[in-house]
Amino acid sequence: MVTININNKSYRIPERLTVEQYHKALQYDWEDPKYYPMIVAQLIGISPSTLIGAKEEALTLAIAFIVKSMNERRECKTLDLEQLEFGQFVDLDVYLALGLDKHFMAIQELIAPEAKWADEAMWAIDKFAAFRTYTYRQYKVLFGLTDAAIDEAEMEGDRLKDKMDVARSWYKVIVALAQDNILRIDEVTEQPLKKVLNFMALQKEKVMEENQKQLQQKRQHDLQRNHR
Repeated sequence: MVTININNKSYRIPERLTVEQYHKALQYDWEDPKYYPMIVAQLIGISPSTLIGAKEEALTLAIAFIVKSMNERRECKTLDLEQLEFGQFVDLDVYLALGLDKHFMAIQELIAPEAKWADEAMWAIDKFAAFRTYTYRQYKVLFGLTDAAIDEAEMEGDRLKDKMDVARSWYKVIVALAQDNILRIDEVTEQPLKKVLNFMALQKEKVMEENQKQLQQKRQHDLQRNHR
């Protein structure tokens, strides 16, 4: 058990955070010390006013213990990523793009619904993030990405599609696959992920081949016209 003395009183610092505690902690700016009293108070179950006047050294130490707990990972039961539905992948991709601070609970409930502890939920989220990167790499032509762009995004912890409105872009894809029929949207999103991505990749390949064919025909036409 880890305890810390603040204002001459001993408090127990949780060695393991629940998913609810982790989610609440994510709502604060951890780079700004002014939020330390609120973060610590919330996680040890007291009113923030109790920590008014607390020494910065004590709060910083408490934050260090909390960060250590937040960085822990423990394996847990997760959704089978190889069996993901297209709609599930889209939801998780959008949630990650919009930020863990906003959608941590939604991601956890989808990918590891039985996880009670934050270290378990984050293990599952890290596992999906790796799968997500692997998927983008497999279908880089479909998504218009390069290995360098994927590596850079992964290294910097950046979003793979940071420059686009992820939710809107995915919805356009879904609507197109549903042939603009709202009654077919669920039918599309419930398809296996790889089945949909393979279909989309083949469709894009056909379009690229047709464009290349037309470009060659145009070049031949231009050459013939120039030789007249």
